[in-house]
Amino acid sequence: MSNSVHHHRGQAQRGVVLIITLILVVILSLLGTFAIRNATQTERSINGIRSAEVAREAAETALRFCEQVAIFDGDGKDYTEYGQTGLRAKIIGTTIASESDGQAAWRTEANWVDGSNVITVPTAYYKKDIAGNTEAAQLQIAPRCLIQKIETTSTPKLTGYLITGRGFANNANFTSSTGKTNRGAESWMQSVLTRGS
Repeated sequence: MSNSVHHHRGQAQRGVVLIITLILVVILSLLGTFAIRNATQTERSINGIRSAEVAREAAETALRFCEQVAIFDGDGKDYTEYGQTGLRAKIIGTTIASESDGQAAWRTEANWVDGSNVITVPTAYYKKDIAGNTEAAQLQIAPRCLIQKIETTSTPKLTGYLITGRGFANNANFTSSTGKTNRGAESWMQSVLTRGS
């Protein structure tokens, strides 16, 4: 009888070990699943931040290029570097009082359509190699900008240009025939260049 009790107790211990092992396997599987899900979400967040930064830098590139166009226009000259001509003609002459003016051209999608007043930054400008850094060369959509004349109603009166830059990350889907972006990272930046009168 003692032999039967000992045999039964050994089976019970093996059964408990099996249950504990299965519970540990389930816990480890859940932990692995959570770790993979967390890593995936972290990677998505990092990619989103990276795309937003690329778009911001592209918008800043557009802003800097068009500031040069505006400065040359203010001096009565056309900006012709990077093989561009006729950029002065793209400057919108309808004067606005501020960037929030209802007549501000940057607010209208149709003004961002290729062939209108939009200035597309030349490839040679945004793909230039700066100290061996060719990261900018990876842009697939050229940055764009609009320049509109501005005249403030403040005292002293300031005249100049409102410049709006628009940049896109490589995950963006921009349609140049409509001026619309329907997905991906996009960034807008503005600057005002003025001269006292």
